[in-house]
Amino acid sequence: MLSFVAKLRQSEGLRHSALTISSYGLASGFSALAIILISRLLGPTSFADFSVAFSLSLILNRFNDFGLNTVIQKFVGKEFRRAKISAYLSLILKYRLAISLTLSILGIVLSEQLSNLLHIQNSLLIPLTFIFSLSVTYFESAQTTLQSLGKFKLAAYNYFLPSLLKFTFALLFFIWQIKDTQLILTLYLLSTLPSLLIAEFLKPKWIRYQLDRNFRKEQPKVASLLKHAALGVVTAGIIENIDVLFAKHYLSAYETGLLAGVSRIAMLLYVVAYALANVLNPRVAAYAKKKNFDAFLKKAWGITALAVFGFFLTIPLAPYLIEWTIGPRYLAGTDILIVLLAAGYLSIAVIPFISTFYAFKDNRYFSQSALLQLVIVLIGNFYFVPQFGLLASVYTRLIARSALLIFTWFLLWRNYQREFNKKATF
Repeated sequence: MLSFVAKLRQSEGLRHSALTISSYGLASGFSALAIILISRLLGPTSFADFSVAFSLSLILNRFNDFGLNTVIQKFVGKEFRRAKISAYLSLILKYRLAISLTLSILGIVLSEQLSNLLHIQNSLLIPLTFIFSLSVTYFESAQTTLQSLGKFKLAAYNYFLPSLLKFTFALLFFIWQIKDTQLILTLYLLSTLPSLLIAEFLKPKWIRYQLDRNFRKEQPKVASLLKHAALGVVTAGIIENIDVLFAKHYLSAYETGLLAGVSRIAMLLYVVAYALANVLNPRVAAYAKKKNFDAFLKKAWGITALAVFGFFLTIPLAPYLIEWTIGPRYLAGTDILIVLLAAGYLSIAVIPFISTFYAFKDNRYFSQSALLQLVIVLIGNFYFVPQFGLLASVYTRLIARSALLIFTWFLLWRNYQREFNKKATF
């Protein structure tokens, strides 16, 4: 065990992972405290509307991203020519501006219909979500760019500021007992704006956005990856957040608030997975030799073992996590939280194996794995949530994550054989 830890300390990639995860973990802690204060302030029933709008914002982030962060990680992460990097980032920004403008207009036009569909009493929450969630989308893009350029320390420190602002706002709301859901949601989403401006100001000066150019060499490569990555990213956003929307449609506001509350506790694990992916994806994208893959896969199995150990360690703590955080009014969601924790640890375990597909030539994995999960999630929520309630919702997510892990292992084995013409030994 000690030798394994020593190897981890010698790995530059894992040191960057540790820094990023520590930063994201600390930031998530403050964000979690903010959600705790908001959930305690509003209570399960009123917290439901905020959670539905917040879940919608997370889905919108994935639609606005549309796989473009994946493009940054794969192409910018292994590129060393400054002109090429600027070209890729300029093309990506053109795509992103077009997508975000289209979605914002649709959100404003269809706000009333969406409010009725999601049973939200305050219809103004919908256009606010569509507009102000753009701050989160562009912030995540700026962070991905910094990490792909190897600026992990700057990205790690910059990620912390929004969570501190969220906590500060939530604390003031709690002290002054301000229960204005619109104001809470707006400031919560806009907390990323200062960090977005910092990231843009501190990015390398040689990066210049040229939106008037046609990028004939870069565009086919980007479009080829986006065909698969876009579906993967969008469906991931749906898979991770749509359960709250289904709960609001089919179940009571109390049950929706219960699910939303315990989901925010489990969200810390998804943040860890997201941080790990942001470090590993651009690094593994540069791997070409078998020895690099073999060394990386050994570390991937080590991360899987740690995830399994972490889950069993966390199980008896579930009721205390609820009582000490969102409060005893949410204790009825203990069993739900345990299932969500299992799904969260599976998300961490699968990330290193997903990273290998940033080096393989087969981009179909991203769309195929996304479709697999999406089918499971939609069937589970459409057919079983109305009959079996919240447990059906969380077990659907767990099944989807388990299917993703098995499918990833299988395709990794096939791609490994094809790339190195040798039977996989992992």
